[in-house]
Amino acid sequence: MAADPGSTGLALISSVSRPLRWIAVAILALVLLIPLKMVESVVRERHRTYQAVIADIAGSWSGDQVLAGPILVVPFNERIERREEVVTPEGEKRIVQRWESCSRRAVVLPDLLNLSGTLVPETRQRGIYRVQVYTAQVVVSGAFRDPRAAVEALSSAERLEDIDWSKAVVGFGVSDPRGIVEADGGELDGRAVRPRPGTTVSEIVPHGFHAAVGETASDGLEFRLPLVIRGSGSIRFLPLGETTRAAFRSAWPHPSFIGDVLPVERTVDDSGFSAEWTIPLLNRSYPQAFAAGSAVAIDEIEAGVRLFEPVALYDLVTRAVKYGLLFVALTFLTLGLIELVTGVRLSLVQFLLIGVALAVFFLILIALAEHIGFATAYVLASSTVVTLNTLYCAAILRRRATAALVGGVLAAIYGVLYTILKAEDFALLGGTALLLVALAVTMVLTRRIHEPRAKV
Repeated sequence: MAADPGSTGLALISSVSRPLRWIAVAILALVLLIPLKMVESVVRERHRTYQAVIADIAGSWSGDQVLAGPILVVPFNERIERREEVVTPEGEKRIVQRWESCSRRAVVLPDLLNLSGTLVPETRQRGIYRVQVYTAQVVVSGAFRDPRAAVEALSSAERLEDIDWSKAVVGFGVSDPRGIVEADGGELDGRAVRPRPGTTVSEIVPHGFHAAVGETASDGLEFRLPLVIRGSGSIRFLPLGETTRAAFRSAWPHPSFIGDVLPVERTVDDSGFSAEWTIPLLNRSYPQAFAAGSAVAIDEIEAGVRLFEPVALYDLVTRAVKYGLLFVALTFLTLGLIELVTGVRLSLVQFLLIGVALAVFFLILIALAEHIGFATAYVLASSTVVTLNTLYCAAILRRRATAALVGGVLAAIYGVLYTILKAEDFALLGGTALLLVALAVTMVLTRRIHEPRAKV
């Protein structure tokens, strides 16, 4: 009579010694890295799709905003010496000196620059994806105290011919002009101004607007410019004033202060944040006045704030997947202990199915989290997998108490992982502690594995 293949396989499994069996289970756990990597690949793909949606929304809403200015642009003429070599009728070579007029533009930065802004966060949705954007209400004010002296200092008295104050303009830079909602209501020395596109010095400030100021700018100029601009990600400013002071506040409770200079004062709580910067002239290398065309990079330092999304959805799921192998190891360790205590042996196929269920948890998590949020998705996904594995263990072990123990261990593992994921600053510490505990338990359970059995 032919032997049953199934019973033969079980006989082979049962005949394997305990150390070799545990090695086989360990190899099986490593094999489960394949579905875990597949899930991680799915998460990366969804993350790339999310990043594409962010770029698309930023393309229609507005991107990161950088505010630059205002700057005073004044045309002036100066005499330039030219030396040319000529040949006389007698055949002699002579150097002839002549002077010609050259038109240039002076760029004068403000002596005092103040920025005060309120950022109103908003959420834009496209399909299942939500993107954080903002609308900023900013007031830019300050003064140019002595522009005439600043322009005259750019040329010597014998070379400076005249300064054309009638064509003087004040330019203001906005990195993404599509985000400008309002720029009306600006005042120069108490007079209303009408902004026009372009800064007139695109080589220095590529994008923005300008307003004509005329002769009144020669003896000093005070300005006040209210702006309403939209953006996404961050808002930054260039400290162009001899003294630059800035203050931003928002109801967003998770700011990330960015740039080369951090705020001197900041307050962050659940109701939002407020921050203040004071940046003196000595923090940068370029002067307060220079000629257009000079090798001056006014964006060498900047400061600002980003509306930071703490531990975004896809980062959370990616970090959770990294603990997948630890999940499998702890679960297999629990099942191994149950085998030692009860004497019931699980086949490698049963170990595999339980491990696959653990891997599917992360797929369920990302599928639900995109629709209902991470916390709710985590509860539903973990409850599903814990219930599935508990019922399966109850069926194969035929002991409700033992199956409940497996379910309790799984629930505890998922609870610890959630705590690790949410404790952003202590994630590495918590994960290391969990790994150390798992290692200690494994060492305790295997400390007598090679001891010979006592003789009867």
